[in-house]
This record gives sequence, C-alpha cells and structure tokens, in this order.
Amino acid sequence: MNKLRIVLGLQLVIFIAWGGYLLSSKGAASPEFYLETRPVDPRDLISGTFVALSYNIGDPQAGNCPALTKNSVFFVKLENRGKTFNSASGPLPVYEATDCAVTPPAGEGNWARAEKGYGFRPSARYGIERFFLNEDNPLKDARSGSVIAKVKLGHNNQLILLDLVKKI
Repeated sequence: MNKLRIVLGLQLVIFIAWGGYLLSSKGAASPEFYLETRPVDPRDLISGTFVALSYNIGDPQAGNCPALTKNSVFFVKLENRGKTFNSASGPLPVYEATDCAVTPPAGEGNWARAEKGYGFRPSARYGIERFFLNEDNPLKDARSGSVIAKVKLGHNNQLILLDLVKKI
C-alpha cells in the first residue's frame, strides 16, 4: 500500500512540475508581438476544434535563411519592419523574418527557434501551427489569413501562441 502511495505521489509531483513549467513559459518576461498568417484548410475531425495556421515566417527568405532552412534546428530573427494590419482595437504591427542563424546572438532582438519543415521545399516550423479553441468560440470558423497570431518568446526561444486577432 505504501509503494502505491509513493508511485501516485511521484506522478502527482511530475504533473504539477510540468504544469508549472508550461505556465511559466507564458509568463516569461518577453515582448508580445503579432505574426501574419497565410490561408490553409484546417479541417480535421479527429483532433477537435482548432484553427490550422500557416505563417509568412514559415518560408523565411531574408539573410542567411535559404541556406539554414536545411538544418534540423535554427533560429529566425523576427523584426517589425513597419507593416501593420487593422483590427478592432486599431492597427497592429506585424513582425517579419529578417535573418537566420545557427545560434542566436545573445541579447540581440527576437530570435525564434525553428525546426526544418518537410515538404516540397525547405521551410520552418515553430510549433504554433495549430490553435485549439472552445466549441463556442467565434474564431473556430476563422481561416488562416483572416487572423493575426499574437505570440511571444518562451523558454529556449520557443514561440508561444497566445491568441488570435481577427483582421478587419
């Protein structure tokens, strides 16, 4: 009986630690910014209600990016180049991919961790290509390209998708 309690207690501690790690990622002291999405068909009846997202930064072409998208892991520099989109709360700045590196320079800009995407040509995947929603959320019928993704950098420069904002 004591062994069972120890095993159950260890499982509880593991899940609490994992939950704390995930919550601390969203609370990381990094700036929030917006990314432009591209149209994609999000239908998948097995996974639940979600919006499938594709990003312009998924095909980075600036700086060293064309050579580095062949690597399994690399970093993409995201900067505001003056592009904006209109939302209900006013114009929002949209960040774009401006360079790539094998390791991000310390303390210099927003460098997002990317992994090699598989397909017809080299691309970048950030782990934010799906956004799960409640059944009653009005954005559940949104299509990529009609929304802007609100993101921030978390642990290890991993992008965290915080919210979707509808374009006007």
